Amino acid sequence: MSAARWERPAAVDALEIHEVLARYAHCIDNRDWEQLSRIFTADVKFGGPGHYTRSRDDVPGRIEQVSPYHPHYTTDTVIHSLPVDSEGRKRARSWSKYFIVRHDRTLASGDYLDEWVRTEAGWRILQRRVSRGQRWENDPGGASQRDLGMGDFLAPAS
Repeated sequence: MSAARWERPAAVDALEIHEVLARYAHCIDNRDWEQLSRIFTADVKFGGPGHYTRSRDDVPGRIEQVSPYHPHYTTDTVIHSLPVDSEGRKRARSWSKYFIVRHDRTLASGDYLDEWVRTEAGWRILQRRVSRGQRWENDPGGASQRDLGMGDFLAPAS
């Protein structure tokens, strides 16, 4: 079996994707829900297997369920170009690490695996899969559930 090839996007596309990722953290942490259309497609799937939202309008409710909530930081993003979709739109996949700093000064981490589509308004996240990273069994938000890897990042487009 041959290894999947990593196809890097054009620099202009990578830059815009990175900007949308930064916009996400600001929007979510500040509860600026009016900005969600600058981040997600209307039909975004957000969450994890078996626990996805089905629209952008469902994202605020999902975030508001997180308690206590801690600001987070997205880092170490890699981007992979995917074949155009059936409508001729450019697509990409990104894999990012995130970490949170809790009020008690402890840290937690995780991963985002995002599917992107280039819309008339720019790059938008079509699906965000969230995986909880390095966490103790007694972590306030639950134990680690890290289940993403390079195989997911380079998997064939669906």
